[in-house]
Amino acid sequence: MSQHTFFGQGFVSPEEIRIESVGINPLDRRRVDVAVDLTPCRQPVRVELVIVGPDDTELCSVTLLNNRRWMVDKILHLRRDARPGTYILHIGVFYEKRLVAHAARSFVFVQER
Repeated sequence: MSQHTFFGQGFVSPEEIRIESVGINPLDRRRVDVAVDLTPCRQPVRVELVIVGPDDTELCSVTLLNNRRWMVDKILHLRRDARPGTYILHIGVFYEKRLVAHAARSFVFVQER
């Protein structure tokens, strides 16, 4: 839960939205569970989630239009099986075509035994 609502600070304007936390959990070679907490806002925003592989190719992209949820939890499906290596999840939050928040987090697919 966002600290803003937990501590009673309420909603912010779209320009004040922040990415408060990101959780990444690879489920298997094709699916990644992603959880993103945003600062609560009443206006809808566009949220983009992109996973880039070790060879800098885009393996997954999702766009959430008119998103009003500040707790986003999605299972992203990769275009091909993941190979061992470091991957990057990019998160962009847009309001009226302007990028208002961005974060990038790395995660690793390990060699199966």
